[in-house]
Order: sequence, then C-alpha cells, then structure tokens
Amino acid sequence: MTMQLKQISSWKTFDSIHKDVKDEYVKSWLLEKGPITNRISINNSFNLELLSDAISNVLEQDQLFLGSLSKEFKVREVILHGDGIPMVFARTIIPLITIQDGLAELGELGQRPLGDILFEKKIFKKKDSVYSSFEFKKNIFWGRKIKYLVNKQPFSVMEVFLFKNED
Repeated sequence: MTMQLKQISSWKTFDSIHKDVKDEYVKSWLLEKGPITNRISINNSFNLELLSDAISNVLEQDQLFLGSLSKEFKVREVILHGDGIPMVFARTIIPLITIQDGLAELGELGQRPLGDILFEKKIFKKKDSVYSSFEFKKNIFWGRKIKYLVNKQPFSVMEVFLFKNED
C-alpha cells in the first residue's frame, strides 16, 4: 500500500517557495528542526503506520538528489498519525551501500520512527533541504526532502505535511 500523492511543483529552496506558503502553521512544520514524531506527540497520541519497507527502484531525480550511483535502494513509507489522524506521509530512500557502510540500523527500523535514531546519534549530517507542493484528493499539501549523510553515505527523507494550506 502507498499514498498516491501527486507532486505539483518542482523541488526548490525554502527561499524560493516561502511566499507561496501562506499558512504560518504549515511553514513551521516545513522548518521544524527536531523530530517530527516529538512535535506530533506534544499534543497528540502518536502512532506510526508502516505502509512499505522493501528494496525498490527509485526515480532518477531521487538518485541525483542523493548523489548515489547505487542501483539498489531500500524504500520505506510511513504515515505518522496524531490521535488517529494522518498528519505526515514520509518516504525514506536509503541506498543499500548506506546500510552496509553507513549504519546497519537504518535497514532495521521496522515500526520504529526514523527520528528515534536520527536525532539521538551524532553521526548524521544534514546536507540539503528542498521543498515542494503535492496534491491528494483535490487538497494541496507542502512537503520537504532532506538529504543526510551517515559515515559519508547518503540517504533522504521526504515528509509531506497533511495539513491543508490555508491561503
């Protein structure tokens, strides 16, 4: 199972899109520096729904964003719920070489949120952040994609915040 979000704008820097994001609440999520799971948990009962976690093909644009020549990727898709309401769709793309040479734990997350290790270990380096808009069931949502390095090996996390953009 996957969530069929349609990307409707290209990936851009925050400086390029900040005027398009009218809703300050949505903007605050796009710029969140800490674990998204913690932010959800502040006012809600948190739950992670694992949609998929498997070796898969990725789009060429994702390979280019990662800067990876790897041909094998682990793709993990989850929905983060607050009080049973879907709040964030997240897709993590991890080249298998990153699991082998970066951190094996990335390949063994299962039902655990990525943030459980991403913000606890000091070995992750945040590199690039880009932003885009998405459509799902005639609603527009904003998302971000962040490239990280672990032991010099790349992986990316895309998060789409399932809050309507109040213009």
